Amino acid sequence: MNLRQYATTIARVCLCLNGTLALWGASNAGAATARDRQAVSKAKSDLRMEPNSFQGLVVELNYGGFTLPEAAYGAEHAGVNWNNEALLFARQNLKLKAYSSKGLIQRLELTKFTVSQSMFAVAHCGANWNTEAFVSAKQDLQAVKYTKSALVRQLESSGFTPAQANYGAARAY
Repeated sequence: MNLRQYATTIARVCLCLNGTLALWGASNAGAATARDRQAVSKAKSDLRMEPNSFQGLVVELNYGGFTLPEAAYGAEHAGVNWNNEALLFARQNLKLKAYSSKGLIQRLELTKFTVSQSMFAVAHCGANWNTEAFVSAKQDLQAVKYTKSALVRQLESSGFTPAQANYGAARAY
């Protein structure tokens, strides 16, 4: 799938989620089809492997061969707690890279978690933002030799508060 097709799929998913486009139509008003049930099964399987947002999962299922309505049905009926998915995604990302709370919210929203799901994840992920600033400062210093004041500015530009940035820079030096 090229970037244009992906963007088109995302736009279609957004239209579906906003109620502008009927997801299941009159033909699916009754029982789920075999493909709908397969989409539910695949959604559950995919989420056991990696946390995802509702929209991200719909795109993944659609890319995997399900129609957009089947993919949306699968994501909708997978029995998922989307706040928990956001929390798992946040914790997974914090293991890979240091984030400010603002940066982590942006990462979650970029992955199509809702604002409330992102805020929930950041509030419950258990991160110590001073420690995250320190780890980020160490990572930044490995890439570029900053002065301490430039490092503070870099950390602030990454979304850390001035207090967190100063804490991280002081510990890194």
